[in-house]
This record gives sequence, C-alpha cells and structure tokens, in this order.
Amino acid sequence: MAGDEQNSPGTVPGLAGEFIAQLRGITEGLEGLAREHLPPMPGALPLPGTLSAAQLAAIADSISAQRRSIDALKTQLSAFDAQLAALEQILGPLAQWSSRWAELEERLLNMGRGPRAGGQGGGEAGSR
Repeated sequence: MAGDEQNSPGTVPGLAGEFIAQLRGITEGLEGLAREHLPPMPGALPLPGTLSAAQLAAIADSISAQRRSIDALKTQLSAFDAQLAALEQILGPLAQWSSRWAELEERLLNMGRGPRAGGQGGGEAGSR
C-alpha cells in the first residue's frame, strides 16, 4: 500500500509543492539573515536578486530596442524595394530601346560598307 500511495497521480505535484515550500523557507531564512547582518547603507551594492532583476530589465529593454530597430530596417527595405521596382520598370523599356538602337546603328554602319565590298567583287561585272 505504501507503493500505491507513492505511485498515485497526486504524488508528484505533492513532492514538487514540498520542494517549493522548502525553497521558500530557505529563501525567507536567508532574507532574515541578510536584514540582520547587512543593514542597508546608502551607496551599498545591491542584493544579488536586485542586480539580476536590473540585468534582466536591461536585457529586455535591449531586446525591445533591437526589435524596434529591425522594424525600422524592414520599413526602409520595403521603401528601397519599391524604389528598385519603379527603377526596374523604367529601365526595362529603356534597355530594350537601347538594344534596338544599337542594332540599327550596326545595320547603318554595315550598309555603307556592304555595297562597296560586294560591288568591287562581282557587282560591277554583273552590271556590265
């Protein structure tokens, strides 16, 4: 029967509750000792618990600031992406036009050279 009581569903929470109660008692005892032996003095070092709380608050503030910074960067990147999209829309047709212009220039330059090269060979003989 003693084994049945230890394996019952409420045993683990009961053990955890006892452990927490013991920790609480130890903590209260340490607080009492600290109050008796270490009177608060102006400029004295903060208690470790206070220091940890301050450090955690500073870390939480830092994380919050970093997240705000990331949000600002997201906004900037979104605006930059919109600017690049507009530039891409402008440059696409301009690049096509530039390519066609280069082809036209090439044809015009070759058109002036083409008849001379062809006329000197068989072009004159065929016209006579």
